[in-house]
Amino acid sequence: MLKYETLILARTQITADELSIIENFYENLLSDVKGKVIAFDKWGKYRLAYPVKKNDYGIYILVRYEMLEETVTSAFKKISEFFKIKCSEVVMRNVSVKLDETASTIYKYPEPVDVGRAGGLDTFIKENKMEGFLGDAKPSSPVEDKKDSPKEETSTEKKVEQN
Repeated sequence: MLKYETLILARTQITADELSIIENFYENLLSDVKGKVIAFDKWGKYRLAYPVKKNDYGIYILVRYEMLEETVTSAFKKISEFFKIKCSEVVMRNVSVKLDETASTIYKYPEPVDVGRAGGLDTFIKENKMEGFLGDAKPSSPVEDKKDSPKEETSTEKKVEQN
């Protein structure tokens, strides 16, 4: 059995029904060609590097599956038709690749945009080891400096006090 994966970029408006249609398509197709779905993961919402079909954000979905070598050509023809005909409004891009047999099944992907981050700028700076990046001095306005700091003595005032 050969292992493959398909990475799907869908619009952010994809519904749960449309997502289940995609998942059911893969399960039905692979059962017909004596294969099976290994993983079907919705990664979440991500900001795109450049607009795709006038969208700045997209939902990534990863499908990992295996099938017999004899059925690969016909299966990919059906997958291509499915995305071009039935999912053309929902799916913006898709790419399928053959996985190496020795490749790990564990993958790591970045945090999606729709997951809330705890903390703020200080937490981000500490997590990314950028503590000296913005400088150590606390920024303040010139007006605050004049109110809070004591008046500096001039050199003539210092001489008068010493005598």
